[in-house]
Amino acid sequence: MKLQYAAFHLQRMGQSLEPPERTAWSVAVQASGAIIDTGWQRSFYAHFDAFLSTTRSVAEIIKCCFGVDDHRAVKEWLEDLPPEEQDRRREFSKEFQSHYELFCKRPLCAARRVSEHRTGYAQVKVTIEGMFGTYIGGPVTVVPISETRQHIDPPLGAMPLPVQPNWADFDIEGKSLFPACQDHLNSAGALITEARRIAEKVHGSCSLTHPPS
Repeated sequence: MKLQYAAFHLQRMGQSLEPPERTAWSVAVQASGAIIDTGWQRSFYAHFDAFLSTTRSVAEIIKCCFGVDDHRAVKEWLEDLPPEEQDRRREFSKEFQSHYELFCKRPLCAARRVSEHRTGYAQVKVTIEGMFGTYIGGPVTVVPISETRQHIDPPLGAMPLPVQPNWADFDIEGKSLFPACQDHLNSAGALITEARRIAEKVHGSCSLTHPPS
């Protein structure tokens, strides 16, 4: 379920960059020279933040459902489980740990830590090459929604042009953002596959107690 949620947020990131829907109203407004603000900056970065958080949660949910989670909120619950189940859970965690650690070292996991525990946002940068200039922005640096050519007589100089990015304009830590996100999503899927393999080996047909709500 969390993997599906992460894929949803990645899809919405792309949809945030789509131009305004062509309706009779939007065509008339744009024909008049006005620029329609799609709100892509608010939507894009919110969905990216949710993507980071949701994808990272996959690893923690696996630990809690099939292995041992040392968080104090579930510690008493774990200690009350049948000893046989506790042993199986410890064995699962032992075999899963290296895969868990490898996933947590991924660059976008680090970006999630920065966003949730340090500055409040990930270091994403967008660089838009407009008709009359270059615009650089990010989660806390808004780029203009339009541009006009300077030092030219009206009426041409008064006609604004939209400043709209495409998916290739975004990067994080020097790497193209969308491919990095897709790779991160694929890695979370691979982690789930590995967890299933270990769970089948360790738990087999034995029952597992559902974690507390």
